[in-house]
Amino acid sequence: MKRRETFRWLKMKKYPIYFLQEMHCTKDKEHMWSAEWGYSAIFSSFSSASGGVCVLFNNNFNLKSFSDPEGRFVIVDVKLESKTLTLVNIYAPNGDKPTFFQNVLNQLLCFDCSEIILGGDFN
Repeated sequence: MKRRETFRWLKMKKYPIYFLQEMHCTKDKEHMWSAEWGYSAIFSSFSSASGGVCVLFNNNFNLKSFSDPEGRFVIVDVKLESKTLTLVNIYAPNGDKPTFFQNVLNQLLCFDCSEIILGGDFN
């Protein structure tokens, strides 16, 4: 119920893109949640219902994406007319974890990165 209320509230806001953290969505639920949202949605879910991030779109953009298998980040290239935005949504682990951020940077090498929007939950 909470998810549906959140989705309804976000749709009323009418923003084109949303970054969400701690989604508590498992891989097997991603398709259902995406269908409930009704537009493009990129999830990074862990095998258990802990953590997880997603980027929700209020339009059907042309997308290229990567979802971290540990449910900690997603990277998305969004093509908008003549430019490409690279979106990074992170739910960083607690404590000092340089290898986590190195992994994010390594994945970014496969994306456009001419303009980057970085968001999330960093401890």
